Amino acid sequence: MTLIRAFFEQSLLRQFVLAGGLVMLAAAIFVGSWVAGRIEQGVVQNSATSAALYMESYISPLSADLSAEDGLSDPARAALREIFLGTALGDRVVSYKIWKEGGRIVEASNPELSGKVFPPSADQLAAWEGQISASFEDLSDLEDAAEAALGIPLLEVYSPVREVWTGEIVAVAEFYEHADALALELADARRKSWLIVFAVFALSGLLLIGIVRSGSLLIDRQQNALKQQLVETQRVSDQNSSLKDSIAAAAQRSTAQADRVMQRIGQDLHDGVAQYLSLASLRFEEAEPKQPKTAETVRKALDAAMTELRAISRGMALPDLDDLSLRQTIDRAIQDHRNAYQSKVTGKHATELDREAPYSMKLCVYRFLQEALGNTARYAEATKVSVTAAVQHGSLICAVTDNGSGFDPESAMVVRPDGGQGLLGLRDRAATLGGQLKVDSDLGIGSRIMLSLPLPERSV
Repeated sequence: MTLIRAFFEQSLLRQFVLAGGLVMLAAAIFVGSWVAGRIEQGVVQNSATSAALYMESYISPLSADLSAEDGLSDPARAALREIFLGTALGDRVVSYKIWKEGGRIVEASNPELSGKVFPPSADQLAAWEGQISASFEDLSDLEDAAEAALGIPLLEVYSPVREVWTGEIVAVAEFYEHADALALELADARRKSWLIVFAVFALSGLLLIGIVRSGSLLIDRQQNALKQQLVETQRVSDQNSSLKDSIAAAAQRSTAQADRVMQRIGQDLHDGVAQYLSLASLRFEEAEPKQPKTAETVRKALDAAMTELRAISRGMALPDLDDLSLRQTIDRAIQDHRNAYQSKVTGKHATELDREAPYSMKLCVYRFLQEALGNTARYAEATKVSVTAAVQHGSLICAVTDNGSGFDPESAMVVRPDGGQGLLGLRDRAATLGGQLKVDSDLGIGSRIMLSLPLPERSV
């Protein structure tokens, strides 16, 4: 496994050189062996054919004697020995055998083999079929013991002996010819064939390596370009993420600042304009106006203005959240709702919420509870309203549940005719903190509004 892993960790060019080199070496050995074998077979067969034709010129006069009898007559034997002793054929042929069907030797240069029977070899059977067959330095048959003991290169040839007039094969002549020149020719042919095969495969391998190297370089350039693009994309992504965080922080600061401004305006209305109107109303009641009806109208107008100012200042005013924990912020929102609507809202939250949190997060939680509980009191006609808060997977999960009449969540996510944003504003406020607002409601059954905000790792 280590070698395989190391192989695949190499470059494409090295992988091709290693794997392709082994494959091409094996292919070169296979092709070279096949080509050398075919060349050797062709050279041996050509030499055997020429030797057989040369031998036939001496053996054919004896074909009549071989066809008439099972063996050669004494004059024929003497003539055959004379041929191999007194002619150039004797210098080429080391030994010979004349075979009859059934593997019986009727005449041989070694008189001890005459009359013996041996299993016919494949080459001998091919000769009985009319083919000239031969083998080079293959002296493994039993009748080849004497020739094998000579220790010299020999070409063993089987040639059919045909009757002169009928062409019928009457015997098979086997002879062993000196093959020193053939051995040199075969060695030269093998050497040249192997050189050609390896040269062709080497050239092909170099061409393929060049192609693969070019492709590998192209792939490397493309990979480097992709890496650069990835680095640039990562840089842009980091920049966008930083901008997103900056925008979110700016939105949080803007929202918090806007709520602080609204709180200040509410306090100013309550402490300033409302006080002056209240004083004017008291002074007006103490005076004795000359026109009672006009006085009554002015008094009612002052009372209406006071009611409007109190409602406006109450909606804009916020408690001081800076020194409150998350749990205290939730408790304060519930208590403020109870005081405003005389509601019996129940609250249940985990002890993990007794921790510091950013002002923007506490403001979002307070506004969420203020809006959700206010909607429940105004529209839900519920008999049970509960607030739950817990920490799950590093996030604050705060939910308001009621058993009221329910509503269509889609229709609630719009800007109201009076300009108020309601749940839509809560969703946008939660989004600036990386949170979510989820609304579930069934008509006639009740509603559940849930705020999810990621908790910071430490207080800000």
